[in-house]
Amino acid sequence: MSEETKVDAVMTVGEEPKSYKLPEPVLPKLELPEEPKAGIPEDGIHMACDGTVEMPNGENNAHIKPPPEGKLRILIGVCILSYSHEFVQSFLKFWQQVCTIERGKMQIGYHFVYRRPSHIGEIEIVKVAKFNKCTHILFMDDDIFDITVEDLHKLIDAKKDIISGHMYASKFPFASCAFRRYDTKKKVIDMPSDNSMYRLYEVPCQCPTCGCSLTHWDFKFCPACGAPLDLLVQPVDLIPLPFALVRVDLFDKLKKPWFHCSENYPTDSWLADRCIEAGVQEYCHMGVRLNHNGINDITRPHELNKGLELNKASGKGLVHLTQEDMEKHQYFLHSKMQEAELKCKPAIKLIETLEPQPIGVSNDSQKNDSK
Repeated sequence: MSEETKVDAVMTVGEEPKSYKLPEPVLPKLELPEEPKAGIPEDGIHMACDGTVEMPNGENNAHIKPPPEGKLRILIGVCILSYSHEFVQSFLKFWQQVCTIERGKMQIGYHFVYRRPSHIGEIEIVKVAKFNKCTHILFMDDDIFDITVEDLHKLIDAKKDIISGHMYASKFPFASCAFRRYDTKKKVIDMPSDNSMYRLYEVPCQCPTCGCSLTHWDFKFCPACGAPLDLLVQPVDLIPLPFALVRVDLFDKLKKPWFHCSENYPTDSWLADRCIEAGVQEYCHMGVRLNHNGINDITRPHELNKGLELNKASGKGLVHLTQEDMEKHQYFLHSKMQEAELKCKPAIKLIETLEPQPIGVSNDSQKNDSK
């Protein structure tokens, strides 16, 4: 150690250490950029194929002009609980078709309601549609895939207040979701908690003239009696809203709340009763075949057989009946269904037996032959 260092060390012994103040930090200035000026266009806000939708922040929507005469303004409303790759891919394909094929023909926007109770989300969708002066709402579920613009046009061409495409339930036994009531005096919201045998039945594919069962909804003529057929648009008492086109002015005829649900019934049942109460008929377009979470006309038979085998292996969910009991059960259900069909379609001529009738031979001629 040098002598100079020793002297400094001796001089500092016993003295209080000097306090040094840290220099003030020089922070960079955060200058925010100027906010974009997004004012109201001169021609008024309107929905177009770019999906522009204005959210209602009050009751004043005078600056929004109604659609031109004869042109539709459709709001696609989706209540989303969880995003899936299949839905996003399907919706983007559908939206691409809308933007390329329908540009200039109609005004279309969309509004997603994320993770809200279904009835609250659907009420919000109606309010957004009313505020933007839409003519129709296209309700969609987040588990409906492979929709096309042609499906939308089929619903538009039907010209109904409320009409939906056809889908199957996504769980076993994958029932057809187009129902009528056995007893028209009962409310639809009472059906889920009703334990009786006769609640709802699937709309049958049959000739309204002779009652002959058909395999397809697009038959032009009945193969039994030769009567002309137009069965694609069917009146129903209950339909879900997986891909449903609804006129906005319909909600002016319905009492509020338009949608409601509880642990005993879903929102679809509530809306069905509201429509029945207002004298509005719901319809299902059997030509719009929907893919409900992978269940469609192609996959349903295989999934049904798989569900039967799984239930057989587990021993749950199956009721074992003899052939005689099964025939009685089918006869009672068929008779009750035909009775209900007669009430909603008085012009139907009911068949007297379950056996298929020979082509060209009427029931009267068979009775004469038996005599």
